[in-house]
Amino acid sequence: MEVLHIEARKKFDFDKINWKALDELKLEEVSLAASVQYLDLLKEVKDYLEEKDIKVIVKKGAYHDGQVLGCNPVAFDENAKTLLLLCDGKFHALNNALRLGREISVFNGDRIENVAKEDIDKMKAKIKGKQAKFLSSNKIGLLVSTKLGQESKNFKKVAEKIEAKGKEIYVFSTDNIDVNEFENFNYIEMWVNTACFGIGLDDPRIVNLQDILEFL
Repeated sequence: MEVLHIEARKKFDFDKINWKALDELKLEEVSLAASVQYLDLLKEVKDYLEEKDIKVIVKKGAYHDGQVLGCNPVAFDENAKTLLLLCDGKFHALNNALRLGREISVFNGDRIENVAKEDIDKMKAKIKGKQAKFLSSNKIGLLVSTKLGQESKNFKKVAEKIEAKGKEIYVFSTDNIDVNEFENFNYIEMWVNTACFGIGLDDPRIVNLQDILEFL
């Protein structure tokens, strides 16, 4: 079956963009990236900053130049003085900040938000707690999404590595991961998520695969 993916990009009235918010960052050099919804704003922001003699770095991203995914910080130049992400909210920024170990400023066209060191430290503390629970658990549920773009092609190897640690592994493959269904499998002590990292972001029962790879 053929599948057509259509990008949903946000429409902007560039005359209503709060450009002064960018001035408050007092930038000298910035690595600029955007979620797919905000890619049409990226060029405008780049041009605006460069007119102010600010060095702007836009790298090849997930699919387009400058495009970030929540699980993929490749669009950022981690050596740049400032990292600036164009998107709504902190969802994409938080995981990118965790992976890079860097603070990230977020601009939605109206205001600036920041994923600060305190935010990163809080999330790292949560992850450490989940790692400890994974290590002490015997029965592990491995969450595998069948959605295009989220499926884990190496989940069998992951399952084998977890099993090699003396744990019982149960693989749950589905198109829609519904955490409300977990109560039907109350023998599972800890869930390992191989799909979108957001599924396990704030749920203490779920640890993302990337956070336990060092133990496998």
